[in-house]
Amino acid sequence: MKIIKSFIVIALFSNLMIGQNGAKNFIDQPYIEVIGKVETEIIPNEIYLKININENDKKGKLSVEVQENQLINALTSLGIDIDKNFSILNFDGYYQRKFLASNEVSKIKNYQLIINDGKTLGKVYQALDRIDISNVSIIKTSHSNIENIRRDTKLKALKVARDKANQYAEVINQTIGKALYIQEITENRNTYGANSINIRGANTAYGYSSPSLAKIQDLNVKSIIISESVHAKFSLN
Repeated sequence: MKIIKSFIVIALFSNLMIGQNGAKNFIDQPYIEVIGKVETEIIPNEIYLKININENDKKGKLSVEVQENQLINALTSLGIDIDKNFSILNFDGYYQRKFLASNEVSKIKNYQLIINDGKTLGKVYQALDRIDISNVSIIKTSHSNIENIRRDTKLKALKVARDKANQYAEVINQTIGKALYIQEITENRNTYGANSINIRGANTAYGYSSPSLAKIQDLNVKSIIISESVHAKFSLN
């Protein structure tokens, strides 16, 4: 019985190998190769700010703790959820040696604040300017639904590839068959990085020549460009 079972297994394996070798590789048949690309432009609804507090930035040297309380009160007055959208990035201290004066430790604290639109961004800059906190910058912009938007953009890119293949085939009086090969093309994801805004003195990104932000009401945040490409091969009939 063992000999018979072994023979059956060997026979089945041999038939499988013959079937695989006899199958036609897609490279050996007529096919068309195309790339579909789609770009989707969206307005970010997640704007990440970095706020820096330095005891040496102010005359009279207000402590980090006092400035932090002022900062939290200012943000709370704008209706910002501190527990959800405000956090500490890092906290540093360095020792200063002074000639003919007492040595002291100076502290620097960095925070991250997440806001959702340009109007709130303008209000935040105004509020921080009133309490003399000017070292603020955008470190990243994103969208809460970014992954779904990217996926939908990929699907649209695949449809573009299919339509392009159809159009090419029609020109030569042929039609396309099934897809033989589909591959996503990885592209640079940094199209939704920082917007290069830095409020400390002049603001060149938005054309402000003064640190005073009294006239700012709504900042136009740069759009995010989602770019996706798909490489596809279709058989030709």
